[in-house]
Amino acid sequence: MNISLRKKSDSLEQKSSQRIWELDFLRGVCVLLMVFDHFMFDIAELFNKEWIATGKENVILIVRLAKEYIDNSVLRSTTQHIVVWIFAILCGISCSFSRSNLKRGIQATIIAGIITIVSFYMDTAIKFGILHMFAFSILLWWFIDTVCRHNKMFTAGICMFVGIMIITMNEGFMATYRDNMQAFASDNSLYFIGDFMKGQKGFFSGDYYPIFPNTGYMLIGAALGVIVYPKKKSLLPLLGKYDWYKPFAFWGKIAIWVYALHQVVVVVILAIISFLFITPGNFVVI
Repeated sequence: MNISLRKKSDSLEQKSSQRIWELDFLRGVCVLLMVFDHFMFDIAELFNKEWIATGKENVILIVRLAKEYIDNSVLRSTTQHIVVWIFAILCGISCSFSRSNLKRGIQATIIAGIITIVSFYMDTAIKFGILHMFAFSILLWWFIDTVCRHNKMFTAGICMFVGIMIITMNEGFMATYRDNMQAFASDNSLYFIGDFMKGQKGFFSGDYYPIFPNTGYMLIGAALGVIVYPKKKSLLPLLGKYDWYKPFAFWGKIAIWVYALHQVVVVVILAIISFLFITPGNFVVI
């Protein structure tokens, strides 16, 4: 029994040591930036009226700062796109490492479907958010890899070509229809393809990352995973020697669960804070 447990422990330690620390670190930083962004958004959009109505100067200042960040911050408008690109590229790199992308894709699809259902009941319908895009991208990578008979370099070449084409085509469509985005489609049933397919009718998605151009970045990441990490080992082992990155890497390791649960957790925390300190006896959103 002791030998069996020791072997299992050694196996887990070996698996943990094989993780590439810089990928977990970058993913963790992106996750925390995403949580912060949604934290500010919830204050600015969900709690703003009731908090301002309290007349408390400090609370009003917090709401105004949150509104300014959401509506006018150059930092937000810039970093939001960069974070999504990094997320997508890291997702692609992870695909090049995993042996169970079909399973990962199905799991992500199920979680994304649950998020959509829950979001409809919360009046913030998420029709095709970042997790939906990741699920589609992972399954697309699995399909390409299967067609290429698991030839890594061939798969990487196809992914790089298709990824660049998706990004290039998106830029072309956006340049053509930028002044009248609704002119491209007669309805919004193909909204998941790209911004340019949102149609004549009003369209809203609480979180929206369509296939064009986001899947392109993911496929490029999958190609880079094969090219840059052929041995599946860290490129910067000495820099990660003292484990300084672990507080960030922790969040990177559980990124999919943070995607799925963080918004509910953030709203609940803000509601409790509001109930106890800002609007006593009132959760605001419950």
